[in-house]
Amino acid sequence: MEGTPLARRLLATALFALIAATPSILAQRSLAEISKSGIKSEGDLKFKPAQWDVRARTGTGAQFGLRIVSSPPDFEARILLRPETKNPQPFARVISKSGKWYVEEYGGLKGIYLPWQAPFSFEVVALLLSECRPSGYVLEDGHRYGETRNRVTTVRAPLKAGQRAMAEAFLQETEASGVVPAGELKRNLAAIKQRLKEGNVFKVDARTGLLRGLSLGNVEIVYGRVEWLSRKPEISLLAHLPDFSAPFPKDRENLIMIGRAGAWRPGLPHMDAGGHLLNLKNGKLLRIPFVGSSCMPGCFVAERSKVAVTARETSGAGVGLYLIHLDSGKSERLGGKSFATGQCQGPVLSPDGKSLAVTHSHSILMRQLYLLDLAGGKPRAIGRPRDASGFSWIGDGSGLIGITRQRRTGVPEGVPEYRMTRFGLDGSVRDLREDVGNFALVVGEKGDRILFQEKGDSWHTCDLNGGDVEMVGKGLSRLDFPSASPDGKRVIMIEHDEKERTCPVVVDLATGEVKKAKAEEGRWVLPVWR
Repeated sequence: MEGTPLARRLLATALFALIAATPSILAQRSLAEISKSGIKSEGDLKFKPAQWDVRARTGTGAQFGLRIVSSPPDFEARILLRPETKNPQPFARVISKSGKWYVEEYGGLKGIYLPWQAPFSFEVVALLLSECRPSGYVLEDGHRYGETRNRVTTVRAPLKAGQRAMAEAFLQETEASGVVPAGELKRNLAAIKQRLKEGNVFKVDARTGLLRGLSLGNVEIVYGRVEWLSRKPEISLLAHLPDFSAPFPKDRENLIMIGRAGAWRPGLPHMDAGGHLLNLKNGKLLRIPFVGSSCMPGCFVAERSKVAVTARETSGAGVGLYLIHLDSGKSERLGGKSFATGQCQGPVLSPDGKSLAVTHSHSILMRQLYLLDLAGGKPRAIGRPRDASGFSWIGDGSGLIGITRQRRTGVPEGVPEYRMTRFGLDGSVRDLREDVGNFALVVGEKGDRILFQEKGDSWHTCDLNGGDVEMVGKGLSRLDFPSASPDGKRVIMIEHDEKERTCPVVVDLATGEVKKAKAEEGRWVLPVWR
């Protein structure tokens, strides 16, 4: 994560600590009857032509409207910005046909892509497309009938175990941190307390049994009524689009993962970034083919044919760990029951390619380091939980280097002391250097040097004991988020300018030479090369 103050870290976690469904319903029917209708209607949507509208609002206030025309298995989505204002703005048209997506952003992205690979200017568009089809309501234990108005039935349900655990841990840690809630953080705390008291609320179409709305972290989605069509509509293809749907190249040494918010420009508020794949050789950009909410880069796996990423769970249970097959787009969730709830962060592949080191927690600050065998098995805890992050493997696989944070008395909130720390696989911990910056990374052909940031923002390398310190080039000011190349000789980093614009750059560790990568406009974060 970026080196944000504690209050911002708390707020970011609050946005996905809970999830609740949101929609509204006819003469009273039992929940069992409504659920039965929902199962049927959801099945019908997969085979029968229909059309409906979708409205969405993000936590930053951005509004989107979608008009969906479904001609199974194909569909067309027309997307508007600010649909509820006097001047709605056409944003994009997306057509899914014959296993490919034809995408046209008005004044922006244009091309033919494999599903989920289109690098939309707004990352939230992929989430909206994954949730544009309303799901059928499913009756579960503990659900209670509320009321029916205007054909919309309200259903109340208890929080799931993962939702409750995340919410309670967030409240406890916020209180223990000493942060005085204000603004959006205060509103989030109030909403979480209310949700703990009232549980989840579902609004369902009483006739069709389809959900009329959904809340996914900080995105609220409202579905219009589904209109069934008597015959399949004709969906015409967009013409003269460049084709970016070719398979990934076999040579993937120049392929990096990186977080991107394409629509961000100086002066605009924060926007969610999503995981993308950038080819450093030719500048080709694709979205990591993860279905649904945004994923963030972790590491490459299996000769760079797969990637391990983390992603917010739509169930509200936290942040999960996933393995995505780049050639097929298939994804699988990792960690089993051990990682079923809570937050996974920063997966890194061991030198022998057989296991991942990853942190997992149910809190914001204290994280448990785990080893996960990719061949299967239960994750194994290493040592005890710590406020630590940014792990990378030592070249011989004997341990990892990470950054630990020490809370200090008498200093402003959110200004901890950062230490470069060595973690042994036996649970041992040894601090190598104190009062460093918040990045440290194993580099070198043999994985026997550490690139780290001094407190004054300059970059140096040292040996695995924290000695033999050498500055890289002239210090690499305004650069952060390093990730080593597969051969360890270079790093990909993020460069910042005076207008808060960011750009990926490649640094030669031997010479300190910095070269800008070929990259489009937007905000770039968290690059991963190895």
